[in-house]
Amino acid sequence: MRRIANLAAVVALACVAGVSGGSAQADDAPAYAPQKGDKVVVYTHRFKPETFDAGVRLVETGFTEAQKAAGQTRRNDFLVNPDKSEIVVVSYFAPGSSVEEWHVFLGRLDLLKTLEPMRSEPLKFEVFDLGAVTEVAGTK
Repeated sequence: MRRIANLAAVVALACVAGVSGGSAQADDAPAYAPQKGDKVVVYTHRFKPETFDAGVRLVETGFTEAQKAAGQTRRNDFLVNPDKSEIVVVSYFAPGSSVEEWHVFLGRLDLLKTLEPMRSEPLKFEVFDLGAVTEVAGTK
């Protein structure tokens, strides 16, 4: 894994931070709503074209299940770009959920090993503090 500065990830974070919801049903309240100051990690996964669909499924379901197993309260936004065989995960850490503990959690590490032969390049990530959360209700 390499940690890099990624302008696209920063832009994605700024765009996604203002999106509310994330629950399975529109009328359900989200289990966790990100707040200013929460830790946010942007993970960029790039896969070989032939393993992209399987990689996306593993990222979306595998990491969500591993987070549950780790006992962490999180919100994840999955941004998929099939043209680049890329999935960007914006993961918001609720208070009490540790980035450091997550990065050494065996369930996460095992999943990373499974994904490794499917990748076209190493996993990239950046850690942020959430600066603001905004919502806009349009009139159109």
